[in-house]
Amino acid sequence: MAALKKCLLFAISLCFCLTLLSKTAYALISLDDRFVPREACEAVSSIRQGINPGNIRLTPQQAYPVIGKNRENASHYLLRIAEAEPPTRWVPVQCGELLDSSAPVNPENLDYLLALSWQPSFCETKPDKPECQSQTAQRFDATHLVLHGLWPQPKQNIYCNVSPELKRLDQENRWSELPPIDLSEETSTALADKMPGFASNLHLHEWYKHGTCYSDSPEEYYQESIALLDRVNNSPIQNLFASNIGNFLSSTEIRDRFDQAFNPGAGSKVQVQCKRDINEDRNNMVVELQINLKGDIQSDTSMAELLEAGQTVAAGCSLGEIDPAGFD
Repeated sequence: MAALKKCLLFAISLCFCLTLLSKTAYALISLDDRFVPREACEAVSSIRQGINPGNIRLTPQQAYPVIGKNRENASHYLLRIAEAEPPTRWVPVQCGELLDSSAPVNPENLDYLLALSWQPSFCETKPDKPECQSQTAQRFDATHLVLHGLWPQPKQNIYCNVSPELKRLDQENRWSELPPIDLSEETSTALADKMPGFASNLHLHEWYKHGTCYSDSPEEYYQESIALLDRVNNSPIQNLFASNIGNFLSSTEIRDRFDQAFNPGAGSKVQVQCKRDINEDRNNMVVELQINLKGDIQSDTSMAELLEAGQTVAAGCSLGEIDPAGFD
């Protein structure tokens, strides 16, 4: 009888344990990849309950960072979606493909943010930077927009196949310790003029954070970034800025000039960013233009076509000074 009781107790305990295991949350197997959906699938916070706070759906052909999968033979991937709350969401594997194992994404469907700086204003906010200490009224960046970066979208699309150590160095602003990148002499020379932050290793930061999600080649990334910058500076937009140094420009004037340069509607894809000088009584200064583009970027791609397909955005700051080179 005692033996029978022991067997019954063991069986009951085993059933209880199996019941608990069946209700246990899915295990997470870590992955370092990106997921490209083919359709607007739901992104749920719980596989078992199927709940979707905020009714979040994926945007087809955008690349989302993958945190992991629910088991070895996965039914779901766990993604990071910045605009969701909570930001970690499960999606079925059949919704799309992992980028490293998928067919190439259609480049016509890719979104980018081209960030162009007005360097004299930037230097008023960061006067100790070497590129600001050396700025003169005769230098390229005193009269032209310059390259901050070209950022694949969505904004969480960063640090592709970058090691945790390099990511840590970058995030700690230890850019001088990042490994050098392979650039031609022509591209390095162009960056030294057209990306003044080159003097502070901005080109290394931009490559490891953003460029690695754009191309396998730093040379390609920067050649095409420079080509986009040149299209803006070779348009009437450069003259608008240069002829208003020391004066104020409105976001309406800047966006209207984009319409004139690159067809009606182009200006609606441009957001004007302003900042105050470190001296609090200074008015807003135009520091940056953030230009939304969409399509297959090549060295000869039409800027008008990229802007036409880009995302429409708010105008940003309404009025800002076009600061002259040098410190007031």
